[in-house]
Amino acid sequence: MALVAVLLPPVLLGALLALGWYEELMLGPPRRRGRHLRLVLDPVEEPAPAAPAEAAPARRHAA
Repeated sequence: MALVAVLLPPVLLGALLALGWYEELMLGPPRRRGRHLRLVLDPVEEPAPAAPAEAAPARRHAA
């Protein structure tokens, strides 16, 4: 039991520091090493043409 009490905190601290280092590595700026993925933007779409207005307004039948 004493061995676990002595060794467990440094192991947990090391794991915590390793996870912090890994997070910084993943979230940091990309490093330029050979091939890497690039973001490809969507092509710019032209605005859709407006629907043609009806020549004559809709007529209602009198009831």
